[in-house]
Amino acid sequence: MKTLKRLALFVAALCALLAVAGPAAAQHEPFQHVPLPAELPPGVSVAQAQRLQAILDKFRFVEPLVVSKLKDNLYFAEGGVGRNTPNVGFVVGRTGVILVNNKNSIDAQKAVLAEIAKVTPHPVIANIMLHSEHESGVAALPGGLQIIAHQSAKRRMEVSTEADRVPPAYFPTRTVGNDETLTIDGVRVRLLQFAPGATDGDLIAYFPDQRVAFASSALVMNFPLASTVIHPELGGSVGGWMETAKGLLALDADTYVPDHGGLLTKEDLRTKLAFVQDRWNRVKAMVAQGKSLAEITAALPGPPDRDPTTLESMYAELQAQSK
Repeated sequence: MKTLKRLALFVAALCALLAVAGPAAAQHEPFQHVPLPAELPPGVSVAQAQRLQAILDKFRFVEPLVVSKLKDNLYFAEGGVGRNTPNVGFVVGRTGVILVNNKNSIDAQKAVLAEIAKVTPHPVIANIMLHSEHESGVAALPGGLQIIAHQSAKRRMEVSTEADRVPPAYFPTRTVGNDETLTIDGVRVRLLQFAPGATDGDLIAYFPDQRVAFASSALVMNFPLASTVIHPELGGSVGGWMETAKGLLALDADTYVPDHGGLLTKEDLRTKLAFVQDRWNRVKAMVAQGKSLAEITAALPGPPDRDPTTLESMYAELQAQSK
């Protein structure tokens, strides 16, 4: 009986703590629900910064799978089991479905397939992989379909030892370079890599008729305003990320689908680029002054990074440029 009472008191105390701490504690993300920096990047208004922060605030790792129609025959699937990431899209063609990106588990992918079946009786006939990692849900797809990826992504998959690696039976059957336009089952898609951003295998799937771009890991809306996911060990770079953002902005698109989190407009993407560019400029100035990474980290205001790779990568890249 004493044990049960103690347990009840502990649960009550935990609930009270979460109620006081608010949504950020429930999400386990220290950068969410934080005040905007006192000094915004040049050209960014308070309203623009608040809108982008609101997209971050909305992100949850655990949320139900929701399928939304974006344009015409193009759909967006967000959320689901297995901590929900990454986002998935699909396009209904004349006789089949083109899947864009994959979930990070077979169960999560099966849930997406079940939702596709509610939209159309057509089978999945092609899969566009947007990166080399977190694609293990592809194993839920039927065998023999066309699997498309960037040439560098396929190379990474072939040597990967990660737990979520792509099964060899689902390695890409077709690789593309940095700018190729395909027509699959009557659906036109332009596949792009402007530069190695998060990794050297990232691919942008741009649907010009619908004016929608699936941005892969180039956009992740569960990172702070001035940082993003960068994998230097997979050929990624912050400089490449900024080039990618500029390339995305140059497209005739009005909707950008990030790898994680909610949809962005062109204005949202401009705001995101402005925050990253502003941090890059600040780091560049301090590197020129001979400051160390520790000094630069201490000098930059704002919430903690989800991980330090953006800042570390900026420092390493700018140090290399200064030599």
